[in-house]
Amino acid sequence: MSLRKPSSSSASSQSVPEPGSAGLATEPHPAGRVKHGNFVQFVRLLAAISWTALVCCVINVSQFLGSPLYFISKDYYYAYMSITKQWFGFLIVTMTQWFSPTTIRISGDASVRGQMVKTKDGRLETRFPERLVMIANHQLYSDWLYLWWIAYTSLMHGHVFIILKQSLKYIPVIGPGMMFYGFIFMARNWAKDRPRLQHRLQKLAKSRHGGPMSGKRGSDSLDPMWLMIYPEGTNLSGNTRKGSARWAEKQGINDFEHVLLPR
Repeated sequence: MSLRKPSSSSASSQSVPEPGSAGLATEPHPAGRVKHGNFVQFVRLLAAISWTALVCCVINVSQFLGSPLYFISKDYYYAYMSITKQWFGFLIVTMTQWFSPTTIRISGDASVRGQMVKTKDGRLETRFPERLVMIANHQLYSDWLYLWWIAYTSLMHGHVFIILKQSLKYIPVIGPGMMFYGFIFMARNWAKDRPRLQHRLQKLAKSRHGGPMSGKRGSDSLDPMWLMIYPEGTNLSGNTRKGSARWAEKQGINDFEHVLLPR
């Protein structure tokens, strides 16, 4: 992934189609023109799926092999699972770089001044705290990849926790892996979710372990934690836009234009 600093000239060069036009921009896509034909794209897709599935299986097997550590030393168990979480962070960063190179433009206000640095070779290094909450809009199915990448730039990719819908934990390989990672699953039923959410958040708020992944100050401080939250609860689409509008009407409030109402 490469990083580009926003500028007025780069922003003005992005041509947007007029309403009612054929939908073709006069300027090329920011990622550049298509580099491969249909056949090569298909082969690359198969390679990406196969390689990603293989690495996910290897990580999941390693999690099961390391699970007995829970009964021997919880410090080493959580450290081991954090390392496997780092492996998954490496996977998604490498997968994006190899199969879908992405130019990322980042901006910030005064609150993050000095915490984001662009290196000479174009990489981003961040100096964010070990414990924080990331709140994001869910515009794409894959936008969580880039939040995990931000954690990677701060060397916190082994300490990411995500609140997500419960149905995802039943995905083969990926689901059990996320349970090992301590992700928080929501059934979208407050009667069921409230005690579960309260228990998990209290555990994260008080979690303190020793071992090699316990943070810069060791067992004297709380465990590192980057908690990722999507208040919309789902990604933006035509169907979810309609659901947001119905919810707004039911509650007697105005619907948003570019995002969904939190549920």
